[in-house]
Amino acid sequence: MLKARTLRALTIVVLTMVLAAPVGAQEAQNWQRMVAALEAGTRIELHLADGTHVQGTLVTYDADVVVLNPRTRIPVAPWRVAYSEIRSVDVKRDAAMAPGTKVLVGIGIGAGVAFLALLILVASIAD
Repeated sequence: MLKARTLRALTIVVLTMVLAAPVGAQEAQNWQRMVAALEAGTRIELHLADGTHVQGTLVTYDADVVVLNPRTRIPVAPWRVAYSEIRSVDVKRDAAMAPGTKVLVGIGIGAGVAFLALLILVASIAD
């Protein structure tokens, strides 16, 4: 009974290791194909094997590396990241409003509130 359980557990461990071994090589090929489908200038976020992540603009790609211009406050040189270091790639869509648009929306809301307060004041004085 104990020998059968041990043999079964050992078989499960060995099969898991054998089946999981090619996954790392396939992941690099998958990321390479995904990046190849993107255009230069696409905003992406890379999650790396060491736990860090970087947002930036795709500059170019090669057979072994992806070249990314990181999005930082202070400009830095483009990064060369090997496909084997990539754990996931997220494509960022440019759906966010530009800073100027946000300012204009804020001014419009402020003007609307001020006008509404003025109307309430006029209505209360008229009574």
